[in-house]
Amino acid sequence: MKKHFTIKSMIFLFLMGIVISSANTISAQQSIKYGMLTFNKAVNISGKQRMLSQKMAKSYIYLVDNPSDAKAKRDLLTSKIIFEKQNGIINQNSGYKVTKDRIAKVDGIWIEFKKLIESTPNYDNAKKIIDLNTDLLKATNDVVSAVIVESKGANQSDADLLEDSGASEDDLELKKMIDLAGRQRMLSQRLGLYYFANQTTLKSKNSEQMLNNVFNELDGAITMLLISNFNNAQIDEKLGVAMSKWEQVKNNKEKLMNQGFKPLEMYKISNDLTKAFNTVTSLYEKVKI
Repeated sequence: MKKHFTIKSMIFLFLMGIVISSANTISAQQSIKYGMLTFNKAVNISGKQRMLSQKMAKSYIYLVDNPSDAKAKRDLLTSKIIFEKQNGIINQNSGYKVTKDRIAKVDGIWIEFKKLIESTPNYDNAKKIIDLNTDLLKATNDVVSAVIVESKGANQSDADLLEDSGASEDDLELKKMIDLAGRQRMLSQRLGLYYFANQTTLKSKNSEQMLNNVFNELDGAITMLLISNFNNAQIDEKLGVAMSKWEQVKNNKEKLMNQGFKPLEMYKISNDLTKAFNTVTSLYEKVKI
């Protein structure tokens, strides 16, 4: 009888061990999710918000002098719709106060920004957008940073990291690489924005310096992408495509700084660069650790 009881006990303990192990596995799987999204996807989507903030500003400013351009009108409208939709997705899937607070700040700036981009394109509002766009950009960038912190196991009440977050260093570095590649999309649009802001009718004391700063940041980040440990054959190929498009700008910096590109040409260059870096960013999102 005693032997029978011991065997039953061992079987019971073995089954309990399986249950506990399964529960831990489920818990671990849940911890690497951003609501219904993966954290990699969340970093990518929140990063797109930065790009859209710049794309809307660029399209509006371009339309001031090119009011009949149907493509730019469509870009402005679709970017506005996607921006609002994605902001809701990021907010709904977050369970962290810091992230939600930063999204709320984006919403606050967005109210004013949206009114401006919905107006008939004019120089007065274009100048206001040039002044306001960086505030919206900074707020959306802060959301990306919060999502990355959240992936590391951020405390819900503040942004301090937990020492034992469960996230590997490689996993964290991958999210930073997704963020870096995603910034290139934003900078591609910002390049077009400040190219148009640097024209005589809108030029301020800061516009030329801003354009130069964007140029340098875009160029510098490409080196970091090229040497990434996460690169594979497909990423290398798409980076090559992005670099070939960037070289068209880099080799013509004087032309860039002196309004040498035709408006439609620069509008297209900006969008083509964004598309190329978006492909690279999406490939980093899919890298498996």
